[in-house]
Amino acid sequence: MDRLKKNAPQHKARVHLGDELQVLRRRLAELEDVMAENLQKVEALQESERNYRILLDESSDPIFTFYPDGQYRYVNNAFAEGVGRKLNEIIGKKIWDVFPKDEADKRYAVVKWVFENGLTKVIEVRVPKPDGDTYYLTTVKPILNAQNEVESVICISKEITERKRMEQELQHLSTHDILTGLYNRNFFEVEMARLQLGRQFPVSFVVADVDNLKTVNDRYGHSAGDALICKVAQQLQKSFRAEDIVARIGGDEFAVLLPQTDETAAQAAVDRLRKNLASLDDPLLGLSIGLAVGRENSNLSDVMRMADDRMYQDKVARKKTHR
Repeated sequence: MDRLKKNAPQHKARVHLGDELQVLRRRLAELEDVMAENLQKVEALQESERNYRILLDESSDPIFTFYPDGQYRYVNNAFAEGVGRKLNEIIGKKIWDVFPKDEADKRYAVVKWVFENGLTKVIEVRVPKPDGDTYYLTTVKPILNAQNEVESVICISKEITERKRMEQELQHLSTHDILTGLYNRNFFEVEMARLQLGRQFPVSFVVADVDNLKTVNDRYGHSAGDALICKVAQQLQKSFRAEDIVARIGGDEFAVLLPQTDETAAQAAVDRLRKNLASLDDPLLGLSIGLAVGRENSNLSDVMRMADDRMYQDKVARKKTHR
């Protein structure tokens, strides 16, 4: 009995130790389960990152990221192809190593702004190429760390070259005559209003009308009439300066705005036009011309009407001469 009493504390200690071992085993098993679960999560995350990286790498849209100093942290294949370089010639390099300084400065200014403000910015980017410029719409977004600080900036570009060309074409069509390629009446009137408010006086006007266009259309067809109009347009462009506004303002009527041009210089241009027309030796090609000069404080609309009146006077005189 006494021996049992003596061994009781030892027995209790062994039981307590066994309980602690059981608890430790359970905790170890739980820890192993947690570690296995975390390992699965890490593997899933790595797989997700690999898939995400593949999506980025193979995206047809240029994607690239920056460090604060303008160094490329990542670029995908589309970006490398777009700038005509290999990946290892871009990643780790700074933007000034890839683009000319002026272009790089403009692009980095946007990246810097996003780093400083933590906000997204959308810009239009032009990439010059020997076979024609390429245009992109680029979204520049901040990437935040756990402290909500901008650690890098990602740029995602969408090519808009075709859209840009369509916009340019529409812009051209809004200001130019389709048949001749000269400026149209709308652009001519806008420029006349601009010159009215400017300081480029004297401003000369030349108004010209194709003789006998209706007869040509009736006798030879409208294609012959169109060819005649285009021939006149070519001679007008050849005879006047690049800074002069040469426009087709009606079916058979043309007008030219000559800023900072007095009557002597304007008449010399008209004489040059007549000489160029005569050199073509085309019996169907005749042009009635009127000239007027607007000086400071002149109403240019009145001056153009004066040139138009003189053109009709010239037309009447030419008809009398050719009877």
